Amino acid sequence: MDTLTGQGFAQMIRSGAYAVVRSQDALDRMNVFPVADADTGTNLVATLSAAAAGLGRTPPVAIGPAARLAADAAVMGARGNSGAIFAQFLHGLADGLESKKGVKTSEFAEAASSGVGAAYLAVQNPREGTILSVLKAWAADMVGRAPHLTDFGELLDRGLEAARSALADTPRQLDVLARSHVVDAGGQGLVYFLEGVLSRLEGKGVDDDDLLEALTFPAAYRSLRSHAGLQARAFVAGGAAALAGSGGVDPDEGFRFCAEGLLSGGGFDREAIVRRVVDLGGSLVVAGGDAHVRVHLHTDDPIRFREALETIGTVESFKVDDMVEQQAAARSARIALVTDSTFDLSEAAQLRFGTVMVPLTISIDGVEYLDRVELDPVDFYRRVRKSDGLPRSSQPNRADFQRVYETLLEEHEAVVSVHISARLSGTYQAALGAAQSVDPRRVRVVDSRHVSVGLGLVVEAAGEAIKGGEALGGVVAAAEDAARNIRVYGATPSLEFAVKGGRVDAKVAYLAGLIRLKPIILFDEEGGAHASGGRLGYARTIRGIAKKAAHYAEGYDVRLAVTHADSPPAAAYLHQQLRKRFRDHDIPMLESGPVLTTHTGLGAAAVAVRRLRPTAVVSG
Repeated sequence: MDTLTGQGFAQMIRSGAYAVVRSQDALDRMNVFPVADADTGTNLVATLSAAAAGLGRTPPVAIGPAARLAADAAVMGARGNSGAIFAQFLHGLADGLESKKGVKTSEFAEAASSGVGAAYLAVQNPREGTILSVLKAWAADMVGRAPHLTDFGELLDRGLEAARSALADTPRQLDVLARSHVVDAGGQGLVYFLEGVLSRLEGKGVDDDDLLEALTFPAAYRSLRSHAGLQARAFVAGGAAALAGSGGVDPDEGFRFCAEGLLSGGGFDREAIVRRVVDLGGSLVVAGGDAHVRVHLHTDDPIRFREALETIGTVESFKVDDMVEQQAAARSARIALVTDSTFDLSEAAQLRFGTVMVPLTISIDGVEYLDRVELDPVDFYRRVRKSDGLPRSSQPNRADFQRVYETLLEEHEAVVSVHISARLSGTYQAALGAAQSVDPRRVRVVDSRHVSVGLGLVVEAAGEAIKGGEALGGVVAAAEDAARNIRVYGATPSLEFAVKGGRVDAKVAYLAGLIRLKPIILFDEEGGAHASGGRLGYARTIRGIAKKAAHYAEGYDVRLAVTHADSPPAAAYLHQQLRKRFRDHDIPMLESGPVLTTHTGLGAAAVAVRRLRPTAVVSG
């Protein structure tokens, strides 16, 4: 082939993408730079599948428009460092092929060289020994040979050899690769891609129908448009200290989160974007062009990163991966512990048990956020106070849980997954369905019958059983026993959220407000929430829930926890009342997550009580 058209280019992209899809797991396993987050294969598959899907079933005849479609779709679907770099390479390649119907080998080689230059410019601090080095060697070899080679098959065959040689050199360029006895995962992914391209030119590749089916066209591109890439991702609650003893490589520059935002709107100034976000983290990559720009950053504060992007343009999509979770598969515990983002538990306990959290999605004024990943409680309170509507929550889907379970079972004997009351959310059912699909013998799902600190205490019970060496059945039994022996008592200064949510009639709320009646809310052992009396005035109501908690605890050793929804004074007062009755107890005070707050409203406070065992002397 001496001329490359849009249709030939599309076949190359499809074949290359398919080769990476087939090697995804191998790439994930060898991934150690810039962090050992085991997702380079996953990220490249997402990026290249998006590029292929953007070309559709009938790509343009001319190569210029075809390359532009692939580049724009890759930017929209890019994930991770390597994905963003590859997307920017395609963007630079498309710039070099602009307005061309077909190209000869020399024109393609020069365009590829332009793409490499664009990829280097996209990275804040380019490092040799990465996919960049392999790209550069490949393009440079083609530029040198193209004047003497008219056949694309021969040109790409020689270029592939140069890429393989550059890949073999990556351990000599990066010490972390040499120590781990691997080549760069991104560079290896590029070599797999080029091998797939060449196999197509040699007539050895998969035919178009099979490629289209394997790469899920056209559904993949539609899913990008509908932001399916924002599906919840698992993450380990707690800080970077969770890596201690895990055997993983420390997160890049000490940052915990890998965050990416897709900006739309046009007129973007790359340097202005860099100036706006560079101080928020490291491993900055800015990829894209006029219509869309994808910004990738490793950071400790993904919320501030998103807010910074919102000052630049429209954030069309945003995702966060916790690199601690991605490196935590090597934990020593035989049984992994999973929960969802509706639990409230001290960070120390989360770290102690290695808790893996699957977040719900919270919607405020039509904008969706991953709970506790893109939206922490304080930011949630701030946004809700500015909103006239009621925030909404949606559960993770079955696929979210399935991904987590499959990953954890690679390094653990079993998984115990403890979730918000089935009467309050469909999260438990989604988790249960995923467990049945993955391995119902090794993955056990528990309905905690609670939320917030109640769910947190059930998770704590499961974690204690795991650390105590209990078998799978014993851990499940411990969690279920805790669920039966927990009560959560809450109070709210206003019934506004209950009225908006349709749980309380507006007239009833109005009359209660006139006489300053504040209800006590009980989350019982059956998993439901209902009124359990009330007091005149909020201070009396707080004392009332402390009294109810003490009454339930009477005659037992107990664990307690206090939570509040943007009301530290109410929580402190409740804590003070409890300390009068439970002087020797550690009683953590925690901020409520969005799900409990949508039931109770801002300003609410609650206490969870877990009965452990009867005391030696039972009063009464």
